[in-house]
Amino acid sequence: MELTLLQTYLSHFDIVILAAAIAALYSIRRNTVINRRRATVDLVLHQKNDSDLKAANLVVNPLLRDESISITKYSDKTHVGSEERTAILFVLNNYEFVATGIREEAFDFKLFKRMRCGTVLRDWAEFQPFIYELRKINKHPTMYQEFEWLAKKLEHNPL
Repeated sequence: MELTLLQTYLSHFDIVILAAAIAALYSIRRNTVINRRRATVDLVLHQKNDSDLKAANLVVNPLLRDESISITKYSDKTHVGSEERTAILFVLNNYEFVATGIREEAFDFKLFKRMRCGTVLRDWAEFQPFIYELRKINKHPTMYQEFEWLAKKLEHNPL
């Protein structure tokens, strides 16, 4: 059976449409990747310039580095409203936000890992006792679960 001119034309037209659709899908996917990476860079830059986060870290870092202080004590309800506990929770909430963004693919995991892996793993190790105690006290086993997920993902797949 011979193809008519119309059938040949439609066949070429279908190929052109298919090629255009593939190109459009590739372009959309590529833009998504670029936007995710840009959002990750913007996030890290914002964190470096966020005065509230800097202030919280100025309170938290000495607590984490001083071996004579157990950060776990600030999980106790007697410390609710204290400067230390407020700063700790601020830093943890920041990590929870980042981890959720990575898990939902709003941020690029590979890029974030290259930029912040060591810091996240160090902070998880130092905050973990506080988080576990906070979960126990509040009977809320999923508190900061996204931060824990991110830390474990980085532990299993370090740089």
